[in-house]
Amino acid sequence: MNLPQYPTNTTDILLQPNLQNDKTLIYLTTNEINQKQLLDFVKTPKAGSVIYFGGITRDNFKDKKVESLSYEAHSKLALKTLSNIANLAFEKFTDLNPEIDDLTPAYIHKIAIVHRLGLVPISEESIIITVSSSHRSEGWKCGEWLLEQIKKLVEIWKIENYNDDKSTWKVNETSNVPL
Repeated sequence: MNLPQYPTNTTDILLQPNLQNDKTLIYLTTNEINQKQLLDFVKTPKAGSVIYFGGITRDNFKDKKVESLSYEAHSKLALKTLSNIANLAFEKFTDLNPEIDDLTPAYIHKIAIVHRLGLVPISEESIIITVSSSHRSEGWKCGEWLLEQIKKLVEIWKIENYNDDKSTWKVNETSNVPL
């Protein structure tokens, strides 16, 4: 699947190119994320499983009514960190899977990660992670690991906007931790 150098909507403010090769698709966008594009990218005849995670803006946090989320990023660093995390996932979750048998290779075949920047309204995705794998077990583990690494390491910052016209920056761990 060949994708454009940049997301297809010309109103997108993305300044950095997509990161794409045969196994990985990564980009940042200010537009709604195209779920089908990501699912189509990761599908392969070798995979028996496609895992999908969509992080959706919910309308509450503790006792506060959330109106929307806003994301800011250091785009160039964020794309590099996302790429490094995806590469580590291929190494970490591709091995012989003793849960199946001693000879069946367990592979992560493809990974797609898209994170939204700017305003993300209620019920829309701010991040989608899709993973294709030989078997569901390594796919689930890989998807969860990817999400936790992204939340911890990637140079993307979130603001929760509340209905009382207040907002709060949400803290993530340092983004300068080398992979």
